[in-house]
Amino acid sequence: MLTHSTDINEIATALAKAQAAMDNASKDRTNPAFKSKYADMASVRDAVNGPLSSHGIAYVQAAATTADGVTVETRLIHSSGQWLASVVGAVPKAYDPQSIGSAITYLRRYSLMAMVGIAPEDDDGNAGSGRQDGPPAWQSQRREEPRREEAPRQEAPKTPAKWRDDTRKSFCAELDKLGIKYDNVAAWSESLGRPRPSVMEPAQRSALLQALLGSGRARFDAFMAEPEGE
Repeated sequence: MLTHSTDINEIATALAKAQAAMDNASKDRTNPAFKSKYADMASVRDAVNGPLSSHGIAYVQAAATTADGVTVETRLIHSSGQWLASVVGAVPKAYDPQSIGSAITYLRRYSLMAMVGIAPEDDDGNAGSGRQDGPPAWQSQRREEPRREEAPRQEAPKTPAKWRDDTRKSFCAELDKLGIKYDNVAAWSESLGRPRPSVMEPAQRSALLQALLGSGRARFDAFMAEPEGE
């Protein structure tokens, strides 16, 4: 979910200028398991640091652990004091330092690229979700469920809590900002074998919104453009 300061006119102007000067992050690392190229955090920083700082924008990324997994808040702060922020989350494959660190690193890359508007590279889902390449965080959480059933020490997935009215209104308000109807998002999620947003965990809903703000919007639009019955 995107949050922001009361006024955003100055940071919006500065971010537009910074984006015009940005290149996409270079795929300069090789994934040995899938023999594919991807952009690491250093490449993302190289792509965004100069344009952002030259237009008075700094960014801060804060990680936290929750009952649902790990989260990272990315905040863009302008020299005027105006700011934009978003939180994304994921479930690590295990709760050891290496897996949690890997999940946080992935979320930092994904959320920073989405916040500044450069193209996310195909490195989604790293060691933090059990693999080096794969789907976005809200999808990788579902793909891990069979592994949880196979792991003898892992608890069965929790039954999602009932969707509170204030949570529903807040989520639908964010969709309204994007010009998207809830029923269409729910149908898209189910077409991918994912749960409807009303039964998602909070971290999944947050990551779904972040996907719709980034590369996921094109996939959603393509789904909506398909003729009925296909």
